[in-house]
Amino acid sequence: MRNVGIIGVGYTPVFVSKRKDVNIPEMISEAVDAAFRNTKLTPDDIDAITFGNMQTFEGVNMPHLWAADHMRALDKPYMRIATGGTTGMSTLHSAYYHVASGLHDVVMAITWEKQSEGDSQVGLSGIVMPEAMVMVQHGMDLFGGKGMGAMGGGSTGAAAYQAMSYLHHSGADPEHIDKMAALERSNAALNPYAHLRKKTTVADIQATPFVSWPLRFGHTCPTSDGATVAIVASEEMVEKLADSVAWINGVGCATSDPATVNFIEGQITDPAEQEPARMASSKAYAMAGIKDPSKEIDMAEMYNGFAHQSLMWLEKLGLCKEGEAHKMLDAGALNIDGELPTNASGGVFSTNAIGASAMNRPTECALQIMRKIEGGHQIPKKIKNAVSHGWGGMFQYVTVTVLGDEPRHGQG
Repeated sequence: MRNVGIIGVGYTPVFVSKRKDVNIPEMISEAVDAAFRNTKLTPDDIDAITFGNMQTFEGVNMPHLWAADHMRALDKPYMRIATGGTTGMSTLHSAYYHVASGLHDVVMAITWEKQSEGDSQVGLSGIVMPEAMVMVQHGMDLFGGKGMGAMGGGSTGAAAYQAMSYLHHSGADPEHIDKMAALERSNAALNPYAHLRKKTTVADIQATPFVSWPLRFGHTCPTSDGATVAIVASEEMVEKLADSVAWINGVGCATSDPATVNFIEGQITDPAEQEPARMASSKAYAMAGIKDPSKEIDMAEMYNGFAHQSLMWLEKLGLCKEGEAHKMLDAGALNIDGELPTNASGGVFSTNAIGASAMNRPTECALQIMRKIEGGHQIPKKIKNAVSHGWGGMFQYVTVTVLGDEPRHGQG
């Protein structure tokens, strides 16, 4: 396959709770136009488009069709993607394969969410319902003590099971969740595109109420409106079109059993096990030629709807040993100027336009590699290899992208 690189990124001017000043197509066009400005490309340079969001959250059908004018997509082939929280990275992976395969040379990946115009919890219920019906058919009790009541608190209630398991197996304390939350919110304060931009202390986090132990309100992500665009190109076109590039050297994805079964009677898997993360990252590292990620990866951007997940994913992606992430946090290794800067952008924990959230992970890595970060969260050291991670589906689908400052060699 051909080498592929990210040559341009475009964000909406802001990611906030409610963009009342623009409608959905207008908001998408902001990110598209920003990508064109940042690369000096035009719509004529784009061969095809991949497009991702969670349409159930806005309650609208086929936005990729009625927003085509604003995407500058007329007369261009395009593909629509929706894979839950991983939608953004799945959309980028689709664009990558469009180019790596030789089908197209330059592809624009567009991702967005405007949650203020819909109801995300209703959208999530629509996704859970088919699985619940299968459970009923198999005789599971959905309404008793081990039934749907076990998922009280919505997505936070479900993630609380995962957080408890992680703390138990890792040896970390609840205070480490507080500390990770404060670190990432303070990183976000330096990022002009982050939603929650406020320097935050551990005491600030601990002053927020519990939602479902051990998770506090201060451990949860916001709901955001916003869009992100990435333009990817073949190695030949990079030489012609780009002044800088971040190479997509490895991609991987994996899935396991449906999530709600993990929290209702049966306990098929531990919700903190996350074996798909190991599988997807192993594939991506092998593709990128990374033999020891704990030594060769210079930064990480993790999909973390909840503060404990950054620590969990570091371990699952092989960036440290099991039970070591919280020790790295205590030692300052996860800081922007540390050994392994983690979520220098503030992560999903600080900005969560769901359809774009997993895209923002590799785009932030790309901008760090190209040294085009706006704001104060540019990592001081040179980034040679970076890993980004997406998490979604029904809690069980994982995507991983490894980026580098040089293309992988010996590919064909």
